[in-house]
Amino acid sequence: MIVTDPRRLVCAAALSVTLALPGCGSSSDPPAVEQTPHGYVAGAEELAEPQPAIAYATRGARHLHLLDLVAGSEKEIGLSLGVEHITEDGRFVYVRDGKRGIEIVDAGVWTVDHADHVHYYRAPARSVGTLTLDAPVTTVAGHEGHTTVGTADGKVTVLDRRKLEAGKVAMLATIDSRSTTALAVPYADRLLVAVGDDPARPADRIVTMDERGTPTGALEVPCAVPRGGAVLRGGAVIACEDGFVRVKLEGEKLTAKTLPSPRTPVPTEPFGYRLRSNEAAVADHAGIWSVNAARATLQYLPAGGRELVAAAPADGGSVLALDSSGTLLSYDLATGKLLARTSVPAASLMLDVDRAYLADPASLLIHEIDYRDGLRVARTLRVAGRPDLAVEVGR
Repeated sequence: MIVTDPRRLVCAAALSVTLALPGCGSSSDPPAVEQTPHGYVAGAEELAEPQPAIAYATRGARHLHLLDLVAGSEKEIGLSLGVEHITEDGRFVYVRDGKRGIEIVDAGVWTVDHADHVHYYRAPARSVGTLTLDAPVTTVAGHEGHTTVGTADGKVTVLDRRKLEAGKVAMLATIDSRSTTALAVPYADRLLVAVGDDPARPADRIVTMDERGTPTGALEVPCAVPRGGAVLRGGAVIACEDGFVRVKLEGEKLTAKTLPSPRTPVPTEPFGYRLRSNEAAVADHAGIWSVNAARATLQYLPAGGRELVAAAPADGGSVLALDSSGTLLSYDLATGKLLARTSVPAASLMLDVDRAYLADPASLLIHEIDYRDGLRVARTLRVAGRPDLAVEVGR
């Protein structure tokens, strides 16, 4: 008769987990050391799928809604200021009152990109805090360790974005652009800052600075009247009056390439793009400018007389555009051919890796569009308030 020690069975099962069980091993065995799991984030739950949400607000209201696109549920975050503008960086929603105030809301859903794989997280949503600057807020950009807030006096306030993740607003520096342009794009642990030589004129070049606003000397590239930027998988892109600048980290060195525009001026509207993609686009009544950061290429598609209000590249081969009548259009990037169209009343266009979302304030609806299937309306989601202003987070 064979008698098995039950402790051996328990100890054998324990080999697959990092637990120290009494009675396992000899007294001379070293104590087990618990390793921090890859991707661990304190206070957050890691999930197997992305957790996208629409953050929306009624203009002038003092609350922000978060619509969970997976569960279809909503939550409301109280604000200390009235909403006039909102932007996002994938996790944080930056709420502006149209004056000198900005409130930062942690949407509680985000994605971390490790290039060869990604992690998806969920944590409690909350307002992190507010800032009152010396002049009206004009630009906001957040990426990795930094968030920058530009104001109408040509100053840029640099915030520690890691501290925002911990629920604290911490200012690192205030940068004087020496121009009327207040724009700094966080990229590769550096800041790409628009600067000039005359406080009464727009900036005329982009320089690299550290988080304290000290020029690093790594890069200086001409850029007439900078008007916006985006961080893409293949580098950072900044729009200038007469073209675009692509900045890319290659090894330890930053390189820059200027992409002249076939038509000027380039629109001042914000870029439309999918996070972790290579393409970004901007549009106006003239057409669509689509830039690829990885290839450092620029394409221009005439609008054919349409008054376009937003554009965003969809899948590498097509670009979506929203016109002033509420018509969503899909164009072939290579030929400019119109591929599909659908009329859905909308005030804003949002895009992720699978779907586009159109906010319809008058009807209290968010329309979900399958842009890979002829702009088919996949879902229509009713919301609790007017989505006058809307962005997608958790992408």
